[in-house]
Amino acid sequence: MRRWPATAAALLLATLPAIAMADPAPQPASAPADARGPAEHVSFAAYLTQVGQGNLELAAQRSTVSVARAQIAIARVFPDPVVTAGLQQVDISGRGNPTASIVQLTVPLQLGGQRGARIALAEANGSASEADLEEFLRGLRAAAASSYVDALRARLVLERKRRTLESLQKLESVNEQRLKSGDIGEATVLQSRVEANQSRAEVLDAQGVVQTADLALVQLLGSGAGALLGRPLEVEGDLSGAAGRSFHAPSLVSRALVQRPDLIAIKRRLTASARQIDLAKANRVIDIGLGASWQHNLPVGSVQPALPSSDFIGAAVSVPIPFSRMYRGELDAAYATEQQIDALVASAKVRIEVEVREAIARYDAAAARVRLYTGGVLADADQVLEKTLYNYRRGGATLVEVLVAQRTDNDVYLSYYDALSDAARALIAVQQASASWDVNF
Repeated sequence: MRRWPATAAALLLATLPAIAMADPAPQPASAPADARGPAEHVSFAAYLTQVGQGNLELAAQRSTVSVARAQIAIARVFPDPVVTAGLQQVDISGRGNPTASIVQLTVPLQLGGQRGARIALAEANGSASEADLEEFLRGLRAAAASSYVDALRARLVLERKRRTLESLQKLESVNEQRLKSGDIGEATVLQSRVEANQSRAEVLDAQGVVQTADLALVQLLGSGAGALLGRPLEVEGDLSGAAGRSFHAPSLVSRALVQRPDLIAIKRRLTASARQIDLAKANRVIDIGLGASWQHNLPVGSVQPALPSSDFIGAAVSVPIPFSRMYRGELDAAYATEQQIDALVASAKVRIEVEVREAIARYDAAAARVRLYTGGVLADADQVLEKTLYNYRRGGATLVEVLVAQRTDNDVYLSYYDALSDAARALIAVQQASASWDVNF
């Protein structure tokens, strides 16, 4: 094989080592610099706080709690009494009968504890709505954390692709110098140029992924999104610590069965179904109405002897005939609802335990993948690239071998970043499934 000219060899020795050893856990890169203004620094804890304060779907969910509380006030309302006033009789026959006016008050009475049953049902439904809000918060927090992980991973990938592009650009420059010195043919230069251009396209794609991930972050901010739309973000965080946890499944299962808001909401709805049965029973009691009246007869002077004015009082009790109580539809529906929710409670307990154990299993697998890469795979890939470059500088390897080693090293790091993000998402899933939260990046 031909010996390289001294100048080309010196240039290659000065530039090619930059292709080799990379930091096994690089810090996330910033979003691409542009003219959109200064970057907004975002930390994980601050981001979750802003989501909790401004998310519009969360605001809508809070409104359901307000509606449920308003139903309690509605349940406390007593039936309105009715006042009737007017002329009870006017003699149009001219036979001297008195003209009578009347004022009557009718008060409906609900017996059987109907009002108390309505209030108890409304309070139970309000308590269930509060648990629903906590469940929504649990899901929103996990979604926001996962979006943050996506943004961190996108920056790691972008930084890796930038490094690869920089290395290939240097390789292209060296090969152009070697072509001028007559050491290699034009095809080798063209091949390195194609690889560099392909890497440029991958960098552009990675920049688009970063911007897309940032928009997903901003969207969850709701009312706070307007200030960040169109601005680059400086997302701070490190995924490398996500794979260092260990979990005891029985302890997390016990915790989840006590604190999971979705299970709490179902149990509260079971209580509400019992209150619905009480209300259905109370509604079968007959309501009565109590009435009191005052009648005033005007004097009649056209007959002899004249009739003086007179006043009368009266009282009445109205009792409906309860033919409608022959049908038990409301009560039967309440019993069926209670049986249905009772089955849902049992189902939810099984589902929650499975979710916790599945989340732990996924986390253990993802953490093992991360340890595999950090335990030697990354170092081996770096050494393969470094040794191939060493041989290439001395004419013992071809450009194809260098490119294969570069692609392998690049793919290994991208797979490592996938493993990191998978471990972070699995950690979030474990925390979400167990109704605990001890996550920070």
